Amino acid sequence: MATLCKYKVLIVDDKPMTRDLVSSILSSKGHTCVTASDGVEALDKASTEKFDAVITDIVMPNMDGITLTRELSKNDPSLPVMVITGFTDEHYYEESINAGATDFINKPFSIAEITARFQRMISDREILCQIKAHEQEIEKIGSEMIAGIQHDSMERISALKREIEELKRGMRSP
Repeated sequence: MATLCKYKVLIVDDKPMTRDLVSSILSSKGHTCVTASDGVEALDKASTEKFDAVITDIVMPNMDGITLTRELSKNDPSLPVMVITGFTDEHYYEESINAGATDFINKPFSIAEITARFQRMISDREILCQIKAHEQEIEKIGSEMIAGIQHDSMERISALKREIEELKRGMRSP
């Protein structure tokens, strides 16, 4: 599922070396990477392009990564955002997650760590999208039942609910 898909990722950091490193890591896995040097530039790009994920630093000029995360989450609550930082203060972790970040990673990080955490973040988003689609199908079946159209509705609802539970088990624990 997630390992076969290629994604468009926005990478935001005021340090070119970090932007280039993360972009290089993800590009080597087949993903398309777009970069921005601060939150203002990132929001501008996000307003004209659709991204599957965002990786952002916290401390940047013009707009920090936490504010960027909050703004991106307002526009698309399901957009996965990974926050990276060189600071180990737990305050940043809590504030990032409260702003809508999906994951948080400290610098320095290994290639294996950022790759694995990126894949997990994307995989969780895909599972949530599948759950939402199943829930919408259940609502549709419910409407059909009310209209008396569907005869096998209860079996379809039961099967979808089982699939939802199986998908939820596939996600990491909170």
